[in-house]
Amino acid sequence: MGEQINDVNVAKFKELDGMMRANPALSKATFKLKSSWRRGTKTLVEIGTIQAAGQDLFPPTRKFWIMTDDPDVLGGVDSAPTPAETLVAALAGCVTSGIASNAAMFDVPLDGIDIDMEAALDFRGLLGHDKSVRTGFSDIRYTVTIKSPAPEDKVRRCKETIDRKSPVRDTLANPVRITSEFVYKPR
Repeated sequence: MGEQINDVNVAKFKELDGMMRANPALSKATFKLKSSWRRGTKTLVEIGTIQAAGQDLFPPTRKFWIMTDDPDVLGGVDSAPTPAETLVAALAGCVTSGIASNAAMFDVPLDGIDIDMEAALDFRGLLGHDKSVRTGFSDIRYTVTIKSPAPEDKVRRCKETIDRKSPVRDTLANPVRITSEFVYKPR
């Protein structure tokens, strides 16, 4: 096991950084997912491989599943978080893990990280009542509380660095090109 700071494997992190500096082609990754309808508004999302330079970065056995659903007022049975909630949860998870990783890399000991997050959505956009209202979140606000024996400026640096480098935050804050295709399969 490598060097551990705040239970983050710093040696592995540095190994990855070194590999990508030596071979920048490895830095360009593609994340593969598959979504399957499970009746009603339930969806099972399979998170599969991550590929870089034409190869899988992890063994084929690395798979995870996330179930989403909607509350009954949106036609579901409320058996899982909504897709919108999982999006905001991804942001909270990315910021939290990023702060922990930065703290480990900056040699800042942590006793705790908590994030209180709110995301504002106007259902008039989603339901098509008002074309001037966006269908997605209009505001995401969060407060990060970090408990650490380190000086405040060092702890603040951990949070401010992930505010700049979080891939989920960047994706939400900046336009992303999204394309889709349609395949019809008759019965």
